[in-house]
Amino acid sequence: MGFAPIAVLALFGFILQLAVPIAYAQDNGFTESSQPPLQIANLTGIKVVAQINSADTIPNGISKQVLAIKNLTDQYTALGMTAGKDYEIAMVFRGDGAHFLLNDEMYDARVKQPHPKGNPNRKLLEALHKSGVQIYQCNVAMKLLGYEVKDILPFSRLVVSGIGAIVDFEKSGYLPITP
Repeated sequence: MGFAPIAVLALFGFILQLAVPIAYAQDNGFTESSQPPLQIANLTGIKVVAQINSADTIPNGISKQVLAIKNLTDQYTALGMTAGKDYEIAMVFRGDGAHFLLNDEMYDARVKQPHPKGNPNRKLLEALHKSGVQIYQCNVAMKLLGYEVKDILPFSRLVVSGIGAIVDFEKSGYLPITP
């Protein structure tokens, strides 16, 4: 094949590359963002372990990660799902997130940010616990931060290692997330 036929084919290929995006750019009135939100498709057999390891909060001192888990449980409840039957959620507090499980007195003594008196996460965590969410505190983080068992909320359970617990949950079929 000579130079001229190859040049014609190359030019034709170049023109096609330009034409395809132009065809897709036409306004047909359809945009993804105008579509209704996709719904949660899996309504049973959900097992999630959430790593709570960030000190990020919204202005009133509530953990962004704790709030994300509340939003998830609210979505599941709105879909008619039942904790313990259709879904299981475990939260493992470790690293910078360990202080969110402190009782009110210790929270006030240890957390140096402006916040209402007491642990602003306590009521939300109590509600999550009552709804069936399992709550665990990393013992490694507790020791590093100088916390004792008496310093944490009574419905939380100690695990030897937060990372180890997350691995165990994952091996048991839980999907690990860090909201």
